[in-house]
Amino acid sequence: MISYYNVKTDVDHLLEAKYHFHGEKFKDGKLLIIKGVEDITNDVKKEKFADARKKLGTILHTLQDFYSHSNWLELGNTEPCTALINLEENIPNPAEKNQETCECPTKNCEGNILKNIIDDKILTSGYFGIKKKPKGKCSHGGPGDITAGLTKSLDGINKDASDSSHGSLHNQAADVAIDASEQLLEKIWKNIEDPGFFRLMGLHTEKPKGAWKARFSLFNLKSRYPDATKNSDVEV
Repeated sequence: MISYYNVKTDVDHLLEAKYHFHGEKFKDGKLLIIKGVEDITNDVKKEKFADARKKLGTILHTLQDFYSHSNWLELGNTEPCTALINLEENIPNPAEKNQETCECPTKNCEGNILKNIIDDKILTSGYFGIKKKPKGKCSHGGPGDITAGLTKSLDGINKDASDSSHGSLHNQAADVAIDASEQLLEKIWKNIEDPGFFRLMGLHTEKPKGAWKARFSLFNLKSRYPDATKNSDVEV
């Protein structure tokens, strides 16, 4: 269920920048994650596990997108940005609203982030959607993104796949996103008691009757999530 809602975020919130850290929405994306952690903690304490898993999948998606949609990796970082999950920490050196961050005069946009942005360790991310981006800002790039114009879909900085605009950093982005996800889960774990966290993650030891049937159906969640709602039958 958690993985399902992670993927579903791209459907439910495709053009909402804060869910993907598009368009330098670092503050909004961070607040989404912080609020999500609070809601998940409260839901687990109230044993509203289905709601908690849905929110967990969503904020994991947002957190993971930061590493493939921003220039965190291009700035030389190899560890997660802990400011995204800690309210008291400031997001390091975000770009100013009118500060130019990208330029791609050639067909190869691998080095499209401006040199001064890299040298000064300024954090930016790509714009995505059907509206034209602000002058001098980075695009997300790839299918569905026309912020740089109809003929410049490759003019972006995303690392969503190995063949993306900055796809050479895809594996590194995935590795750091995994580390960041672990940090987020550890933070939630500290907020709630062990049984609640294990039940949230489907790691409880108690098995419901008929649990063996799950071996024959990917759509039966009752073995791992015995408290799943009836409407969650296909949410894997």
